[in-house]
Amino acid sequence: MTETTRWELVSPQGTSRIETSKISPRPKDLRGKTVVLRWNGKHNGDVFLSRIGALLAAQVEDVKIVKAWEVEPFTNQTSQSMRASKEIVEKLALLKPDVVIGAHGD
Repeated sequence: MTETTRWELVSPQGTSRIETSKISPRPKDLRGKTVVLRWNGKHNGDVFLSRIGALLAAQVEDVKIVKAWEVEPFTNQTSQSMRASKEIVEKLALLKPDVVIGAHGD
């Protein structure tokens, strides 16, 4: 009696399925809008976003700038999972943004 070995050929290419999605609508301008700045905690990302916020505040009438890391410290992290990403997005949504601008750092 002989034993049969069964092999499964697996592609090493690491293929993935890409799903398309609709882009969220964008406001025509930022006057009177709330812009949430989202920093993930990496070095100097807060410096960059603070500068962006200052420029927007100086150039756009009645824009409200919210630094998420100051009002919602939980958002100041890199997400380690889909669940963590969802939790961060939910916290950001509570800030009622019209636009969210995110930056990394390094």
